[in-house]
Amino acid sequence: MIWIPIFVWFLALIINVSMVLFEKNQAYRVVQNANRIVSTGYMQTEEEVEDYIRERIAHIAPSATINTTIADGTVTSVVAYRVTELLLPQKMTDLANIWINISSEHFMEY
Repeated sequence: MIWIPIFVWFLALIINVSMVLFEKNQAYRVVQNANRIVSTGYMQTEEEVEDYIRERIAHIAPSATINTTIADGTVTSVVAYRVTELLLPQKMTDLANIWINISSEHFMEY
């Protein structure tokens, strides 16, 4: 009977790691899409890109920091958020003081 709590804790850990990796990939896709939109000329300013990204990852990381730079023919977007925003049981927040950093860079095509 002592192994049941250990098994449940291990299962929760697996679920949390899976969620963190899935949401990181979702946010990375949003950042890449935003940079592609800018590189083709449909968005013009850094603020538009940051608002686009913020709007689409609000359910993943509402307090994410987003920084976009358009310079020298490239657009670079960096998103950072804490893993604790994604963990299921809040008891695990002390164990995961980790930041997720997502960065994407595209050449301007227009």
